[in-house]
Order: sequence, then C-alpha cells, then structure tokens
Amino acid sequence: MSESNHPNVKPGTFGWNELMSSNPEAAKKFYGAVFGWVADTANVAPGVDYTMFKKDDVPVAGLLEIKPEMGPVPPNWLAYVNSDDVAADVAKVRAAGGTVLQDVLEIPNAGTMAVIQDTEGAVFALWKCAENSKCG
Repeated sequence: MSESNHPNVKPGTFGWNELMSSNPEAAKKFYGAVFGWVADTANVAPGVDYTMFKKDDVPVAGLLEIKPEMGPVPPNWLAYVNSDDVAADVAKVRAAGGTVLQDVLEIPNAGTMAVIQDTEGAVFALWKCAENSKCG
C-alpha cells in the first residue's frame, strides 16, 4: 500500500465503518438516541438505500439494509481499511492465507472494495475511493 488518490486517506489505515442492519429504521432510532447521529438516507441504486450517519453535520458511519438475497447475515459493523490498489491487496490477502468473501467490486462514482476474512476469522473490507468521489 502506498499513496492514495485522496490526500487525507492513508492506505493501510482504517477509514470508515458501516452498519449492516436487518431493521434500518430501528438502527437509525437507536444510534440517534445514543450518539445524536442524524440519518441522511438516499436511494443509490434500484432497491438500495444508503444512510449516512452524521454528527454535527460530519459523516461518521454508513448504514445498509441486510436484504434476504444476502443470505443469513447477522447485523454487524464492517470496518474498512484504505487501499491504493484493492486488487493487489486482495492478492496479498490470498498469499497470506486469508479468505476473500467478496472479490474486487467497483461501486460506480464511489470506489472499489473487497471483503476479507483474516486467518483468525475476523472480517474487514478494503476500500479505495474513486478519483471523482468525495471520500477522503
């Protein structure tokens, strides 16, 4: 991992957290009550809403709904590690004995990601912001 296309994003560091929830409305209510987070939800693709949690108008985390087609996924938080080359980092994961749960996936106008499981079973995601994105 070396330099990123966004100056405030350092590859190899955690950069984002995302909640996967089977009940997004309950999650919005809970995190709003506990932390004062404000939920800003937008439709990002057909049948897909993405919620940006904000604190003092600053994005702090994301929220996606667990859909039935995702299979038996329990509600969870997913931490994202910044990458300057997701495909290269996926190759390193495989070489180190990790498991790729979601191979390299391009998210239009946002970035590139992959979901990884380390050799002990812990799950995290790799993320690289797209050149035209606002992340970082």
